[in-house]
Amino acid sequence: MTILFFTATGNSLSVAKTIGGKLISIPRLLHDNSGDIHIADDEGVGIVFPVYFGNLPNHVRLLLGRVRISAPYKFAILTYGELAGRATSHLVRTAREAGIEFNYVRTIKMVDNNFSIVNVEKQVRTQGRKHIAEHMAGISEEVRQRCSLIERPNIIDRIVGFVEERMPAEDAPRRFSVEPDKCMGCGTCTRVCPNGNLRLIDGKPSWGENCLKCTACYHNCPHGAIRYKGEKSRYTFRNDAVSLGDIIYANSNV
Repeated sequence: MTILFFTATGNSLSVAKTIGGKLISIPRLLHDNSGDIHIADDEGVGIVFPVYFGNLPNHVRLLLGRVRISAPYKFAILTYGELAGRATSHLVRTAREAGIEFNYVRTIKMVDNNFSIVNVEKQVRTQGRKHIAEHMAGISEEVRQRCSLIERPNIIDRIVGFVEERMPAEDAPRRFSVEPDKCMGCGTCTRVCPNGNLRLIDGKPSWGENCLKCTACYHNCPHGAIRYKGEKSRYTFRNDAVSLGDIIYANSNV
């Protein structure tokens, strides 16, 4: 089985690891290939990624426009924090336009890492209410059994998704800052950015205009030196099943 994944703080990668198989980073895949990308696996091919504001990350949209999948079973798992919006519907429609028909599409609620909307420390402290391990195990077993199911957004997700998709985008690059007494100039933030959007200037990170607000730089800073205007907490999170090295490998060299 082959799983294509996109991750910033490890939630989606932890799901991919749980399902198992050959794991391929979507940012690296897009960076290392020009033109169409061909993925073939007789056991199945899956895509695992986080929901961004009720929609698909741009990397996933780019992938769907270029990938050609040859497999008897195609699945997608979408991770999210509190509400998934209309992401599953967007995925099914976008994939269908690209000639991809999924057999199985599910969402899984995990720790929300969006520090501008939620208190991440509280998210981690109360994550037991989401029964993440149980849901992950159930989804993994359904994939192994080649179940067919397309999850549709409920009425609340449809309403929230409709609103989220019409909210003005934050000017994220100008909301980030650095605590100079904490920043060691290690460059970790530049290596975990899936867009290659950060560079060090005089030993401190500088954000470009191509920011996804994926939160990878903020949460993976070894010294907790990155700040964001309007943050609800200063707590940094990375999924326990994923190492910093995993994130760097998945998102570096892009």
